[in-house]
Parts: sequence; C-alpha cells; structure tokens
Amino acid sequence: AGKTSMRSIIFANYIARETTRLGYTQDVEHSHVRFLGNLVLNLWDCGGQEAYMESYFESQRDHIFRNVAVLIYVFDVESQQMAKDLQYFTLCVEALRSNSENPK
Repeated sequence: AGKTSMRSIIFANYIARETTRLGYTQDVEHSHVRFLGNLVLNLWDCGGQEAYMESYFESQRDHIFRNVAVLIYVFDVESQQMAKDLQYFTLCVEALRSNSENPK
C-alpha cells in the first residue's frame, strides 16, 4: 500500500522516484526519527501481507499495540479485498483500545 514509501519520503527525505527501489516490508521494521526539533518518533512499519497481519493480532498483539499514542493506518485504494481490509483496521482499533491509553 506504499507505507514504507510514505515513511521514506516524509522522514528520510527520499524523492518519490527513489522509492521504486524499496521492497515490501517483511514483518515489522522499527525506526526512531527526530522530528520537529527534539520530538523523537518511534515508528513501526508493519508489513501488510496477510500472514503478517494475522501474526500481529495473534502472537504479537500485546507487543505491537502496547503504549501506542498514534496509529496511521494506510489503506490500499486499489485493493480487491476491502472487506478484509476493514476487518484488519477494526482489529487494530480494538487492539489499541485494549493495550494503549488514549490512542489517537
């Protein structure tokens, strides 16, 4: 869905054409980014393939969704599985509510 490309453009100063060389995210990639002076963001770029998504909600739920302040959920506008995409989004919201205080 282009999550890694968006992250690279916003936080790593990539230009759009440079993102074509990026592969898909396997499982979870963590990074810490200094933003707007001395604000440090802890970014989790989670792969969107079905096997990874199921792992996030089954075996990694407490770890991935603990102490999250903000979730940026990216939908693939060309997806042929919108019902499944909405189901994953709903599971993310539920996991946040049960593992984080006041997530946005």
